Parts: sequence; C-alpha cells; structure tokens
Amino acid sequence: VPDPKDSRYGYSMSQQGYVVRYDRKNGGGKMVRPTHPDPDVALRFNWNSAIAIDPFDNQTIYFGSQFVHKSSNQGHEWDIISPDLTTNDPEKQKQYESGGLTMDATGAENYTTILAITPTKLEKGLLWAGTDDGLIQLTHDGGKTWTNVTPKNKNYPKDGWVAQVKASPYNAAEAYAVVNNYRNFDFKPYLFRTSDYGKTWTNMLEGKDETFGHTLSFIQDPVEKNLMFLGTEYGLYISIDGGKNWTKWNKNYPSVPTMDLVIHPRENDLDIATFGRAFYVLDDINPLRELAKNGVSELNKKLKVYQAPKAYINKTQQPTGSRFGGNAMFNGENRKEGVMITFSINKPENKQPALSDKDADADDQEQDTLKKVGSKKKDSISVKIFNAKNELIRTLREKVPEENGMQRFYWDLHEKGVRDPSRGESNRGNREPRGTTVLPGNYKIVLDYKDAKDSTTVTVTYDPREQMQETVLQAKYDLLKKLEAKSELTGKAIQQLNEAKKIAESYKKQLNSKKDEANKDAIKSTDSIVKKINTLIDNIIGKEDKRQGITSTKKPTVISYLFLARNYVNQLEQMPGKTEDQLIKNAFAKIDPEIEKVKEFFTNDWATYRKQIEGMNLSLFKDFDALKE
Repeated sequence: VPDPKDSRYGYSMSQQGYVVRYDRKNGGGKMVRPTHPDPDVALRFNWNSAIAIDPFDNQTIYFGSQFVHKSSNQGHEWDIISPDLTTNDPEKQKQYESGGLTMDATGAENYTTILAITPTKLEKGLLWAGTDDGLIQLTHDGGKTWTNVTPKNKNYPKDGWVAQVKASPYNAAEAYAVVNNYRNFDFKPYLFRTSDYGKTWTNMLEGKDETFGHTLSFIQDPVEKNLMFLGTEYGLYISIDGGKNWTKWNKNYPSVPTMDLVIHPRENDLDIATFGRAFYVLDDINPLRELAKNGVSELNKKLKVYQAPKAYINKTQQPTGSRFGGNAMFNGENRKEGVMITFSINKPENKQPALSDKDADADDQEQDTLKKVGSKKKDSISVKIFNAKNELIRTLREKVPEENGMQRFYWDLHEKGVRDPSRGESNRGNREPRGTTVLPGNYKIVLDYKDAKDSTTVTVTYDPREQMQETVLQAKYDLLKKLEAKSELTGKAIQQLNEAKKIAESYKKQLNSKKDEANKDAIKSTDSIVKKINTLIDNIIGKEDKRQGITSTKKPTVISYLFLARNYVNQLEQMPGKTEDQLIKNAFAKIDPEIEKVKEFFTNDWATYRKQIEGMNLSLFKDFDALKE
C-alpha cells in the first residue's frame, strides 16, 4: 500500500499480520505489527489482513485482526478502536487441533478475522469493515461506536467471505460488498450494494449462476458512476449502466481469478492483479466512460472516434537482467509508444441478392481469377493526421477489423517520410515511409471509412522527466528535415538509375532475339550503359555484398555518411554543435558530386544511347524529371 503523498514509502505485509513500513529508495523497513495491551489476548490476523490509509491524513493507517487497529503516526504506535467485529465463534478457531495431521504454522488457517477496512473521502470518521465469517460493520465516529449492518437478504450467504467493501466516490451512504462463499461449496457470485449506510442491501448479481464465477474484486469509476468493473474467478466483467448488465472482457485478458482492481488517477488506466497470471493494465478507460455517459448507442454509429489521451515523445531503456527472451526471463508487454487511437465501427451487413446458377458459375470463375492474380480488394480505414496549421503530415491505412465494436491502434508520432536510397524496389506498396518525429503540439486525427468520418485531437508533449527546450527540438527537427531532403534526392537518383537499367536490359533482350548483325553495336552500347549505371549506383550505395551472415566493409559508402549524420542528430539533447555540423558537411560533400554525375549521365550518356536505340524503332524509353533540391 503506497503512501499517496510520497510513493517512496508505503506498507507491505506477510502472513500472521507482519506489516512493514518500507522505504523504496534505500530498501529499509520497520516492522509496525500491532499488539494487544493484554498479553493474554491473541490477535487473529488473516493471511491477507485488512489495511487502509486514512484519506484525510496519510500519517493515519488502519489494520485489522479481529479488531480494528489505528495508528496516527505511520504504525509507530497503535490504538484498538473497535470490539471484536467477527462472530468470534470458538468452533472456527481450532486450527491448533489438527487431529493428528501436521499443524498449519503459517497463519493461513486463521479464521474469524477482518478482511476489509474501507474509509471514504466523503465523510471523515466513517469506516466500513468486512470479515471472513460474513459480517459487515460500520462506524461514523472513527471507531467509538460500531453498527452491524450485515445484509439480512435471504440470498445473502451466511458465513460468507467479505472479500472487499468498496465505498462509493459519489455518496457517503453508498458502498459495495464483494462476497464469495465457495469455501462452503457455494460458487454463485455475490455483489451487494447499499445506498443508506447498510440499512438495506441489493444483490446486483441476482440470477447469475456458477458459470459467471464467484466474485473477488470490484471498483466503481470515479469519473462516470455508471462505469463499473468486477473481478471474478473466471475473469473481468464491465458494466456501463450501473451494474444492470455485465459484459465479460475478453480482449487480451484471460479467464483468470481477478483479485484486485485499481483505477490510476493520472493515466486513467485500469490496473488489474490476478492470481497466477501476473498483472495487467487496461490502458485508457476514457472510451468506456464515454459509453457509460452517452449509452451503448455510440456503438451503433458506422464510425466513432474517441478522445485520444495525451501522448509522449518518450525515452525508453532496456530492462536490467538477461538481454534476450531466450534466456528464459519473463518480460511483460509494455504499452505501445505513440498516440493511442480508440474507435468503434459498425459495418453494414453485406446482403447480396441470390445468384442464378449461370451467374453463380460466372462469379466462381471471377473469384478464382482474383485468387490467382492476388488482386482481392482489401477494405481499409483512411487515417489522416494534421498539424496545428491544418497541414496533412501523415496518411495511414488501417485494416478494417473483422468484428464490429471498439478497436484500438497507434500512430507512432512520425510524419510522412521519404524512401531511403536502396538498390532494390520498395516492398511497402502504397504505405507511406516513416519520417521525422513530430514536435510537441496539438494534432488532429481524422478517420474515414466509406461515407463515414470522425476525428479526435491529441496533445503531444516531450518526456516529462526531461527538461527539453523547444528551441533544441526545433533545431533538431530542422536538421532532420534537411537530411531527409538530401536522402529523398539521392533516393530519386537511385530510382531513376534502376528504371533506366531495366529499360536497357529489356532492349538487350529484344536485340538478342533478332540475331541481326546490325544489332551488335546497339548491344555493345547497352552493355556499356548498364555498366555505367551499376558504377553510379555502387558509387553511392556501395558494391552489392552477396556474402551471407554479418558482413562489414572497411571503406564507408557515400550514403553511410548521410546515415551517420542522421543518427547523431536523432540523439541530440542540446543545440546542434560542431560535431553535427561537420558530419552534415561531410555527408553533403560526398553525396553532391555523385548526384552531379547522375545528372551528367542522363544529360549525355543516356541521351546518346536513347537516340541510338530510338533510331531502331524501339520505344521503351521514358522521360525522367531533372533532379532538383
């Protein structure tokens, strides 16, 4: 339990009530386990004893045995502020009478203990307490007087396990009790709500059977009161209508005992603790809040985009420990970087008219043809990103999900880029290459699916852990765009050379096929022109290395100077200096002469070759645009 005002400190416990106030910074800890003033009174602590920090004073904490213990100085001293709040049934306190079997010495079998102590931010001195033998108790005056408010409902399980009592963040009189009774072979789920300080209770899971899973945890959203989360033996359930209906959450979450739930107040994430499957985080529950506020009709819209949370241009580091997953260290999945975009889609049904036998045969033939040529049309969502000047900076194509409902994808915070110089052809199809990281600011994201369109805005900021000046980011951005422009020009030069080479090789095939004596000079010219093209490409990219495995060359290629300068600029954290300036000058000094050679080639060698071949009535040539900065 971390201290809400300083997370360096907090409280952790082990069995038998051994609780420690810890210091995360230096690793120290002080045992603060309560005692009883009468040495003959044995305190009964549950395996997971109740603990809570007072919302009005972080120095004050509560801890549970069969009594409620209160400390006003972080566990240094304790007072008992309640009578025994359990049934104190002696028949349930015979863990030492083992009948000859090995006795439990761990404290796991303590019974008639307090499981939950819950204060509320809405009323000072109000405390709820729940026990492992079915009782719920309440005090309004900080423990001076207590009232047994255990539900008297006929469906309330006598001697049930009150796993949690959660105070509503909206109404001091309202609370939720999570009760399970599987230890008595009753596997039905129970969640009780009161709105009158426990005078009356309602079972919110009336009619649910064992297949729902017995209840373990609950939390009500502090922003939208109708949004609720429930953990059971079989997973996580969500309600957007105040508990009237529950939907099991199956997206990347298993059917696993869901032991505890917390909503992070800053990140608006749902943090989940499971039994046996570690921790999970459901990132950004704001879209669910919007559904809880406006109703499920939002999902009936053909396309709906939800407000995107703040995004960060952040730094990351490799975790300590083994470097590779193959070394058998477990690594959890991190939240993806970039802008989280949540949308819902409601695709219309494709209702096609029945085909006649003749039409069906023709349709089958068409589908077979499409499969053979690989031209099956894929449906997609257009995603356009605009900066604060309303300039389009990136266009993405998102695959249309197979199922209707809420979906999520990420924009990686990069603008549209250019294709780096490459010997081969791009395999990206129509996808835009990734470019420079955007600057902090506000951006608009527009989704378009068929005739439906919706948008959201997002604020992008730099890593809040770093003090980065805007002037530094702007200077870095400007240099990267300058390098990107040079890379684009070089890429176009290589692309033109590759296309010219293809044309020349195609002519050579035609010339060789004719077996004509007059074609020898043209074939010779073609071989010469291809050789010159290969030389120009090699001068920029380097000779093609066909060796397998990890290889290296002692002499850097021309283009490597550009990549080296870009790597240095990408890692800048202060204004560019002499190192970056020199690297950029070196790169341009290497590239610019090679670009001039390419220009000269197309002006002279290629023009001469083209005139020769076109005189032979062959017509595969194309006009190339002049290379310009």
